[in-house]
Amino acid sequence: MPHPGAFGLLLTLHVVLALFLLGPLALVCVTAPVLLRAVPGPLPVLLLATRLVRVLAAASLLLVLTGVGLVHQGSFGSVRSLGDGWLLGSLLLWALGCASCLGLVAPGMSRAIAEVEAGGDARRRIAGVAVGAATSTLCWLLVASLMVIKPGA
Repeated sequence: MPHPGAFGLLLTLHVVLALFLLGPLALVCVTAPVLLRAVPGPLPVLLLATRLVRVLAAASLLLVLTGVGLVHQGSFGSVRSLGDGWLLGSLLLWALGCASCLGLVAPGMSRAIAEVEAGGDARRRIAGVAVGAATSTLCWLLVASLMVIKPGA
C-alpha cells in the first residue's frame, strides 16, 4: 500500500529515526556493562558511550514527535488517537526506556568514570548499568512490536 504525500514523508522519517537513534542507543547501552568490566583500558570509549547515551536518548524525542505527527495526519482516512492502547503503551514504554537510559545507564557510567579517575573500581557499577540497559532494550523491542502488531487497532 502506498503512502503518498506528507504522511509518507513523515512515516519514512519516523522509521529512519527509529533505526538511526534507537538502534545505536540500544547497542551502546548493551555494550556498557562490557566496557565497565574492561575499565580503565577503554576509558575514552566509555566517555564517548556515556555521551552517546545522553544525546541519543534525548534525540529520540524527535521519534515521538514524528509519531505524534503520524497520528495527527492519519493514514487512508483512518482516525487514530493517542488514547489507542498500542499508541499509549508505546509512548509509556518510550518514556520508561529513556528514563532507564538517562536515570540508570548514563549516571552509572558517569559514576564509574569518576571512580576510575579517582583510582577506584568501576566494576561495582555494572549491575545498575546492566539493569538499565536491559530495561531500555526491552522497552525498544516492545515498542517495535506494538508498532508492527498494533493490537486492538
